[in-house]
Amino acid sequence: MIESAPKVVIVGAGIIGTTLAHDFASRGARVTVLDKNEVAKGATSGSFAWITNQTKFRNADSLGEEGARHYFNLHRLSHLRWRYLQDAIGGLPIRWSGCFQSAEPDSDEANELAAELDRRIRWGSPSYRVTAHEAREIEPGFEPGDESFIFYTPDEGMMSPVQLTLRMLEAAIARGAHYSPQDAYEGFRKTAAGYEITSGSGKREADILIFAGGIANPDLVEGTELKAPLTHSTGSVVHLAPLPRLFDSVILGAHVHAIQRVDGRVVIAKHFSGSPVGDPNTPDPEELVRIAARVLPGLKDATVEEVTETRRVIPADGLPVVSSLASLPGVLSITTNAGISLAAGLSQLITTELLDRVSVNQLDPYRAERFNPSIGKQ
Repeated sequence: MIESAPKVVIVGAGIIGTTLAHDFASRGARVTVLDKNEVAKGATSGSFAWITNQTKFRNADSLGEEGARHYFNLHRLSHLRWRYLQDAIGGLPIRWSGCFQSAEPDSDEANELAAELDRRIRWGSPSYRVTAHEAREIEPGFEPGDESFIFYTPDEGMMSPVQLTLRMLEAAIARGAHYSPQDAYEGFRKTAAGYEITSGSGKREADILIFAGGIANPDLVEGTELKAPLTHSTGSVVHLAPLPRLFDSVILGAHVHAIQRVDGRVVIAKHFSGSPVGDPNTPDPEELVRIAARVLPGLKDATVEEVTETRRVIPADGLPVVSSLASLPGVLSITTNAGISLAAGLSQLITTELLDRVSVNQLDPYRAERFNPSIGKQ
């Protein structure tokens, strides 16, 4: 272990960066979080925010059975850690209210869902198939109609991502972390004692430097031989004004996905799981509300508050990219499209690896060497 309290600089105040800040500060590290804007202003703010057990992952269609199962288990581990943090910190806006996935009968989507359900069951998810009547009994606000292939996963959930990121940052600051907003990272250099990081506010020393900048990571690590390859992808989410509590579960229907967050706001999207990589265009929000009201009648008179269209953080092969170099000990970049589900788990594993100076085996499938085996740890 590192004997003295290390100095840690984290670039990026999204859900990954703030969770890392909390975990490092909890281990006694002296943490500073830099962000060129404000907390949760990047991809976190435009997230659908489903905490998922899925076995088919966006832009990772070539992932084999073993790789998909490993990634599935990483999600499951992270869900347990979110539950721990929810208890340890308090006030995290997470609701473990289950998820329905449904498709029209005899459609390609129904066949895909059947295959998804089979994998989930074999790999240990408590998912199970339900009838439309059973679905309404579990979630009275849900009217699946002709979407007769339905399965339910009781231990999935959702979060209010911006509020959760703010709460994680507050918890990190309570443990001694420092937050420096409007403070753009500019570069770093290796020194005899560690690293010197330069940002808009000046220079600071660090023993550990982590890039958690989401879509900015490729630019942040440019010139360092660290890897953060991304595929261009955008995602559109329609945010509705706060409503009385209409439904609890995550609803993933054939034509619309919907979540009602802890603050009463409902977010809806055309599709926010699996493939394709991006949305072809921004949806007509009023039309999407009408479509959503077919399966969630309580949304009939809902008011659109805003539409967000954000760049998704989609690594080149769909999987998280954990990038480090033997020549730069203590420097790491983490890039993932599944920060909502994985931030808690990845943060714990990365904190352990960097503070205890060990190689955490669970991170091995996601290391950047897969893009260029000649670069990485020796």
